[in-house]
Amino acid sequence: MKIITAPHPTLRQIAKEVTVFDKKFFKFLEDLAQTLIKKEHPKGVGLAAPQVNKSVRVFAAILGEKNQDSKKPVVEFFINPKITKNSTNKILGAADGSERFEGCLSIPLLYGPVPRYEWVEIEYLSLNTLDLKKQTQPSLKKALFKDFDARVIQHEYDHLNGILFTDLILKNKLPVYIDEDGQWVEIKNKKEILSLL
Repeated sequence: MKIITAPHPTLRQIAKEVTVFDKKFFKFLEDLAQTLIKKEHPKGVGLAAPQVNKSVRVFAAILGEKNQDSKKPVVEFFINPKITKNSTNKILGAADGSERFEGCLSIPLLYGPVPRYEWVEIEYLSLNTLDLKKQTQPSLKKALFKDFDARVIQHEYDHLNGILFTDLILKNKLPVYIDEDGQWVEIKNKKEILSLL
């Protein structure tokens, strides 16, 4: 599957709910998971359907540090997700106060701090890569996610509503960086560059 990049119009659409759970849909989820797992330079931990030019409300995520470091990570699918609760405060990086920039597979090379809720509760139809092998139908699930996992979920959830992380950087007047040989270099003409996305 090809990952599309901004300013592709699909990235700005509000995605439609998934209503059909057939073999074709399961194959799509399998391909989405494989695209995410195989992505290198940069690696990703989340990939939404609009990023592969399919405007439906589903995203794939590799959650949990151990799972992210695994050679065979389990990918979880969030189908027709709804954020039902969230923390009152937002943070720019990790819960311990350390800095953590966001990036996006659809906006290569750009990174920056993004205000996100510290935790979110999300209701969704759940499947993972192990369920796919058994052709299990999705089950309704409600779960609470914190810290980096919460950040991943909010980033991917935004994709389903046509929002890019750079929109939040602009809105909050925060800096944008490119990675030049392991060094963060701030972009000076960010309004000009981000307006093209």
